[in-house]
Amino acid sequence: MAKLVVGAVWLLCLVAFFLPDTSALALPGRRLFYGLLIVHAIECLVFLPRLRAAGGSLARHLVQTLLFGLFHVRTLGSPA
Repeated sequence: MAKLVVGAVWLLCLVAFFLPDTSALALPGRRLFYGLLIVHAIECLVFLPRLRAAGGSLARHLVQTLLFGLFHVRTLGSPA
């Protein structure tokens, strides 16, 4: 459920790029998009050793962490 909510937030933020600049939601949506992108990119760096140790495709784990952050990392189980 949490991943669904985060996915919906990402989608709404993307919609903000297609709104006219005069729209009340354009600037906050774009800022939230960049904020989420920065925070989740930092999470990718912080959890990189754990993502590597998780097995499977590292690229898939990085994309999932970039999209869902801690909600994906928690599904990997405890660190080795």
